[in-house]
Amino acid sequence: MIDLWGLSPLSQFILLTVIPATFMFTGERLTLRAINKASWGYDWVRSTFWMHPNFISYCRYPMGVGSALIFHAGVWLPGSVALWQHLGTWCFTFWIITDVSDGTIARYFDLHTEEGKSIDPMSDKLLLFPPLFYFSWLGYADMTLLIVFAVFDFTGQFSRYFIKNTAASLFGKAKTFLTVVTIVLLTAQIVYFGGETWIYTKISLWGAVFLGFFSMFFKIVPNYWYANVLSILNFVCGLVGIYLVLAMGRVDLAFAAVFIGQFLDLFDGRAADKWGSTPRGELLDDLADGTNFGGTIAIIIFAAAEQTNIAAALALLHFGTTSYRLVRFLANKKKLGQTGGVEVFMGLPSPAGALVAGSIILLDVPLEAKIGVIVANSILMISKVPYVHFGRVILPSIPKIVTVMVLTLILVSVLIGYTTNDQQLLYWTVFACTFSYVILGFPWKKKHKLQQEEPLT
Repeated sequence: MIDLWGLSPLSQFILLTVIPATFMFTGERLTLRAINKASWGYDWVRSTFWMHPNFISYCRYPMGVGSALIFHAGVWLPGSVALWQHLGTWCFTFWIITDVSDGTIARYFDLHTEEGKSIDPMSDKLLLFPPLFYFSWLGYADMTLLIVFAVFDFTGQFSRYFIKNTAASLFGKAKTFLTVVTIVLLTAQIVYFGGETWIYTKISLWGAVFLGFFSMFFKIVPNYWYANVLSILNFVCGLVGIYLVLAMGRVDLAFAAVFIGQFLDLFDGRAADKWGSTPRGELLDDLADGTNFGGTIAIIIFAAAEQTNIAAALALLHFGTTSYRLVRFLANKKKLGQTGGVEVFMGLPSPAGALVAGSIILLDVPLEAKIGVIVANSILMISKVPYVHFGRVILPSIPKIVTVMVLTLILVSVLIGYTTNDQQLLYWTVFACTFSYVILGFPWKKKHKLQQEEPLT
């Protein structure tokens, strides 16, 4: 643990890790965008060997070990231990950013290759696992769990040579993201917080292992089951959230389970569009949404509002309007004969409604404000106000730098909530992000020619 200018550990983490990483990523994004727009950029990148995505991926191969060695170098080399730990952290940050760079370069400059499909995921594994095993060697992570994780991950990697199935790619991306989050949390624990044990780090690592298993598993099962399993996992998140409230009184962890379900729900429709689904796939998706976004949030509302008559009324209102919203959605699609996903909803989508209701009830604001927001939220869900699909329309148009900044803000909010035992900043962050969709998700430009749930007349 270091002591810099009398700043708190969290402030030091933001100053010496979050801000440098943000500057690195911003610089990388702006540089590649400028090269792409330059008249000479296309030919220069294609003729420069060290700008080729495959070369960048190969360079990442030793950098996981290199970052861990630099991080540990203060034990046997001159200079403060903290200095070497920061150098190792910055080295890892630089190379994890290149994992975004090579994909961008391949898209911008038409440099996709079959070889790249193998060496890029291998470079990720060789970058991520050495730091994880190093932290395990220091005693901050479970070695047995990491070995199981590595078996899942490398089995999935080598299965591509004898199984031609790519449906697990979304699981793979989510697994990589959670693994990076785990490494960030472990680094913060060691460098800034004196080696404290954090439950969020354990949850993040278990989540990465969980996704690693499914990334491997879906390489050997039919693609059309991909969407269904995502829906089943969303349903499980709902059941876990209900258990956490009723059996343990942990509305905070239950809300986290709902949040995880949001990510699963974000991809199940896209998976069904790409790889198909079973005849009851949409019904299963609605059952999962109703359980997680309706049932779990309703119980959170009831528990967080101290189980009063008003709390019961608000919980029933949210659950009832969410259920009606989901049933109406399927009925409208059947009436219109639509078999795929839609890009414009009629009424506020239930995932957004769940986050609005769940975050407002957990905020330290007057009860009157909570009642007003939940009632208005419920009305919006069953209204005919059009909303653009976040996953299909909005998310693809958001620059990666903005996405990363929002995810970083959420991570910092989690850290602040854990270290201060006050989750209010996290709840405000979720509420602000979701409320921005409530406003900006309306298709203000009437020129949208998108597939919609019902004609907007």
